[in-house]
Amino acid sequence: MDADTRELLTGSIRALLDTRPTELSAGLAELGWEDVVSDDEAAAIELLFTEQGKAGVASNALDSVALAAAGVELGAPGHQLFVVHPFASAVNSLVGERLRVDGVALSEPPESAIYVVAVDEAVYEVTATEVTPATSVRGFDPASGLHRVEFDVDVGDARSRKCEWDLAVAAAQRALASELIGSGNAMLDIAVEHVGVRKQFGRPIGANQSPRHRLADAYVQLAAAEELVRVAWDSDRPWDATVAKTYAGYAADVTSRACLQVCGAMGLTAEHTLGSYVKRSRILDALYGRWQHTMRAVGEQLLASRVIPRGVGV
Repeated sequence: MDADTRELLTGSIRALLDTRPTELSAGLAELGWEDVVSDDEAAAIELLFTEQGKAGVASNALDSVALAAAGVELGAPGHQLFVVHPFASAVNSLVGERLRVDGVALSEPPESAIYVVAVDEAVYEVTATEVTPATSVRGFDPASGLHRVEFDVDVGDARSRKCEWDLAVAAAQRALASELIGSGNAMLDIAVEHVGVRKQFGRPIGANQSPRHRLADAYVQLAAAEELVRVAWDSDRPWDATVAKTYAGYAADVTSRACLQVCGAMGLTAEHTLGSYVKRSRILDALYGRWQHTMRAVGEQLLASRVIPRGVGV
């Protein structure tokens, strides 16, 4: 993607996120998004989710990314597909002949929705009318749009489908990593502006070394995470996608803590813009495993195999 095309797309995506965030899919379709993705998938998805992270808004775009990567047509005409994403420690499982599902949909599913559920290496479709209705997730971030999907059905009532779901997970992780980086950069911009205008003892607090060092460290972490996302796209390997998403979650955590510190008590209030980004970054990190949990899993896998995966082009 050349610089002019990227600049044009960035402006169009920002306009959609500002004015029609709940209609993002329709707006992207009007822009000819399928052609954009076809021309340069990595650049298009990285751009979309980075800008979504910077805007701090929620959408169903992650569903489209995962379903496209699965490599198979799912669902039925007239039924909207909703991926049930793993969230925090909740997991889906197959116990005997029972399919037990506990995850989140990215927005409220209509009665005609079809849930796409992954359990181990199998993928199932379940019609929303056949299970307990999804419930809105409140509390920490009411603006997240998340709806908890929790049900227990006979596996015979679910339609099993064959597809490359590990590739769908990898695509979702790469997209989430970019969104976390976008959110982190938005937090960093807020903090940098704050330390530049907020004065203490007659001079901007940004003139002191402590806040400068904390924010510089956050910048470096986000830049490193961005590079890992690029590597994950170049390799197209699930392992690299997991590592990229894990590090992006860590970088966003480091950034949020640094920004909260330099903004002080003001940044903790609901009225301050920083707070919404901190909450949003926690939600994004919890999708497909918090960084602390996936980092441990990566370490355990390395210790078990005693082999470090070879890098791109090696």
